[in-house]
Amino acid sequence: MPDLSTKALRTRSRLLDAAREELLLHGGALEVGRVAERAGVSVGLIYRYFNSRAGLLAAVVEDFHDRYQAEVMVADPLPGAAHWCQREERRVHRAVQFLYAEPLAPLLLVSLAREPEVASLEAQRIAENIRQGADNIRRGQAAGQLPAGLDPQLVAAMVLGGMHQALLEALGRRPRPPQEQLAHQLWHFIRGALAPV
Repeated sequence: MPDLSTKALRTRSRLLDAAREELLLHGGALEVGRVAERAGVSVGLIYRYFNSRAGLLAAVVEDFHDRYQAEVMVADPLPGAAHWCQREERRVHRAVQFLYAEPLAPLLLVSLAREPEVASLEAQRIAENIRQGADNIRRGQAAGQLPAGLDPQLVAAMVLGGMHQALLEALGRRPRPPQEQLAHQLWHFIRGALAPV
């Protein structure tokens, strides 16, 4: 996307907020006309910023994943942690906390996951997360805190895949499992898969 002025960034943000509200209000349905009405703009402005309904939905999904990346995957959840496990256990808690607090999580990860634009972005983000996870495992191996014989890429894929499925299950339940209980069980699973030294 080309550089936008401050006013254009505010307008784009208002459109994304309106789209999120519409998705939540209508259980994942997104009509451009309703988004424009909610944002107080013309329908044409949505097409100017996002090209299509699919582009608008993709922008909402990208924003969700960007925030997840910043708050969970990239951030050091426990600066100064002496052991890899301490830091990564905290990261698991942050992941659960983020997804439980994010109203769009069940829609984007469960209901809308079959939408082509969502599925495509999700596949890209999963590949990125696996790469990040593999790099993280290598750091644990280099520090002598994870077994050297683990294949970082495969183990990252297994751990993130299992974690993803468990989170989908938890987000779809009514009532949801308690947040701390879920985070604890996820960490127990991950710790068992990695067998830290």
